[in-house]
Amino acid sequence: MPRERLTLEALVERGTFDAGNHRHRRALDESGPLEDPKLEAARQCAVDLRGRGGAKQMAARRLREFEEQVNSLSDTR
Repeated sequence: MPRERLTLEALVERGTFDAGNHRHRRALDESGPLEDPKLEAARQCAVDLRGRGGAKQMAARRLREFEEQVNSLSDTR
């Protein structure tokens, strides 16, 4: 039985985004805009850089920054 597809919104709500997890990155790539303006700006930056071939290091850093922002949400809840 296939696993249920993850959504970025669910990961953000739980504060469990993992930049090293392929399913989490796919959810990031396929998601629509997030309600939180700071998270949406970080998401958009990470997605834009992931789409560019020559910006791998910058994309990885932005992806980690997004992960840190999402995971810090669980600390404040």
